[in-house]
Amino acid sequence: MKIVIMCGGRGKRLGAYTRRVPKPLVQLNGKTILWHKIEEYLRQGFEEFILCIGYKGEMVRRAVAKYRRLARIEFSDAGPTAGILERVWEARDLFGDRVLMTYGDTFTDMDLGDFAEWHEGHGCAATIVAAPVESPFGLVEFDGRGRATTFEEKPTLSYYIGQAIINRGALSLVEPEVVRAPDGEGIVAFYERLIELGQLGVYYHGGFEIAFNTREELRTARQRLLKFFTTTEDSFERQEGTRQRRGGVHRVASG
Repeated sequence: MKIVIMCGGRGKRLGAYTRRVPKPLVQLNGKTILWHKIEEYLRQGFEEFILCIGYKGEMVRRAVAKYRRLARIEFSDAGPTAGILERVWEARDLFGDRVLMTYGDTFTDMDLGDFAEWHEGHGCAATIVAAPVESPFGLVEFDGRGRATTFEEKPTLSYYIGQAIINRGALSLVEPEVVRAPDGEGIVAFYERLIELGQLGVYYHGGFEIAFNTREELRTARQRLLKFFTTTEDSFERQEGTRQRRGGVHRVASG
């Protein structure tokens, strides 16, 4: 299965950052978010990618050129104003029966093999990924008389994290005007159509994930990603130290 990465949006809310470079080329701790993503996919054995470019697309082409020996990378250019669904639609001839679609400003440690097996096993036309988020607010529901019916303090909710497996055939279920809808409107309408048909699955990811749309979120993402990789490397070294000791070689693992 190929992975299609959304790399064409403008990322206007990041201000000066994305006036210079497209959002997937914003740096997090010395590497672009796009390369953090590709490295993780390569680590899990996925080597075929379709980059859906648009805004400053040539910069994306140049940025990944040096990684061609590690991965097979193709490009689809629907233009700088295309919405998410239109970008997937324009790339459809480059992938097979299904594709893993991911936004260019996200990173997770999700097991993609498990995700793919879940999708295949549940027989849906598409499967989106949901993750938990704790609301900072107490949520209230009330009736037409203005009387509270429920109150829940800081509930844990599930939200979509910009990752999905989409069967190619599912793209034929929406009208051309939906495909051409701007920004994220088309993909939302597409998911709503699949919900009506009982064909939208949900895969739950409770592990690490980041995304960013504003400068503050970018600062937080950099901090969390640095902590994630530090913790991951320490864990690997501890595991490797244990393995070496069990094999008769005594070594003190760092961390």
